[in-house]
Amino acid sequence: MTCRRDHVPDLRRLLKCRYLFIFCTLLITGVFAAAFTSVCMADVHFPEPDPPSIHLPEVPLSPHRTLGGNASAAIPDTEWMFHKTGDNQHPDGIEQQLLWLMNRARIDPPQEGTWLAGISDPDVAGAVAYFNVDVDLLQDEFAAIAAKPPAAFDVRLYQAAKAHSDYLISSDSQSHNGQLSRVQDAGFSYRSFRGNVYSYTRSGIHGHAGFNIDWGGSDGTGMQSGRGHRQAIMSMDGDYTNVGLAVEASSGTSVGPLVTTGNYCNANTLQADHYNRFLVGTVWRDLNGNDQYDPGEGSGSIEVRPDQGPFYAVTGDSGGYALPIVEPGTYTIAFSGSGIAPDTSRTVAVGSQSFLLDLVVAGGTGGGPQAITGEASAIRQNDAWLQGVVNANGQDVDYYFEYGQTIQYGEISDILSTAANTSVQIAVAGLSAGRLYHYRLVVVSDSETFYGNDRSFETTVIGSTPSASAGGGGGGGGCFIEMVHR
Repeated sequence: MTCRRDHVPDLRRLLKCRYLFIFCTLLITGVFAAAFTSVCMADVHFPEPDPPSIHLPEVPLSPHRTLGGNASAAIPDTEWMFHKTGDNQHPDGIEQQLLWLMNRARIDPPQEGTWLAGISDPDVAGAVAYFNVDVDLLQDEFAAIAAKPPAAFDVRLYQAAKAHSDYLISSDSQSHNGQLSRVQDAGFSYRSFRGNVYSYTRSGIHGHAGFNIDWGGSDGTGMQSGRGHRQAIMSMDGDYTNVGLAVEASSGTSVGPLVTTGNYCNANTLQADHYNRFLVGTVWRDLNGNDQYDPGEGSGSIEVRPDQGPFYAVTGDSGGYALPIVEPGTYTIAFSGSGIAPDTSRTVAVGSQSFLLDLVVAGGTGGGPQAITGEASAIRQNDAWLQGVVNANGQDVDYYFEYGQTIQYGEISDILSTAANTSVQIAVAGLSAGRLYHYRLVVVSDSETFYGNDRSFETTVIGSTPSASAGGGGGGGGCFIEMVHR
């Protein structure tokens, strides 16, 4: 092809315009990419590094003080009160979820590694991608971990954890400052201790995965050196048989939306009301059929009574229980309460370590109404449709959604009624753009309120469209600013 001389000036002008266009495009793209990456960096955090641990020298334990209580009691006559707060509110649904996930992980570490590597939760998947976690190494490491007994929730360790979470919110920070002293102030005597902190937790699943994957660090694995948070969760360097978990909502701060503190201890059994061997578990209904405990699925006020020993327990509102086992042996455990079939019992052989015994209540609430929270849909900047399943089971019920930017919710949708087992959806409006919202379905009968499991979604950012987040844009691996949380 030849070019005539009189066309050259036009060609030069064209080239100049083309170069200017390319320059402007690169400049604009760079500015937006930098801003986008900055936002992503602000949204991705890791648990506080270098979690503290204490291991005191071993001392001989007195058999008398180790056993405690009336070990020969034919019928348990003392309710163990240290596994929950006096108002039955804690552990709450997320705290119980963290405990349930931890105890499941301890029973089968290889399966935990497989599960962690494949979690589809967008917050977890986003962090795994962002920190470039070596998921093959992750699974290999969990395959090499020995199974350990479960931990029992202890209200003293919870109170210390709550005080620490409250401190982190008030100081708008993430640190271990004063964490151990708060355990001591709460009156728990320990032989060994580990403490975890995550001031940027987004959900129970996100908090557990953040600790157990232990994402962050700079050794090229995408995980923190030493895996200190995992050491506590999996009880790898000590028998952490007692735990306190406090998850506090935070708004108007840079931390949050949830601030999580975990205290993991082996008790000094020379002290009164300190044990290291428990029957521990959760009474719950798998409302969404995912084979996993979710907030809102616990069955409260269920009595758990062994056929021997000094202690029995009553589940908290979230379904959790624990009671000390002072002598090894074979126990028949009777469960009784609302929604529990008559003569429900389990027989277990308890040896030298704690024993995990969950009771999954068949048929949901035993014939009563059910609330199953579904996915959000048609999510935009300021509104969305919330969906779920109401199983009225022949009763006339009202139903609605609670929603808000924390697990305290604070807002409710329109209230509707039904007597059928049916799928439902209700629109909510007045939402803020680019914000994470928690929600759950609530069903109310004449005598009782039934709460669905917590779920979440994120409204779109101002100026964006739902399809925009599917494109490229230079966000970098793991950027999940506009992903829908399900």
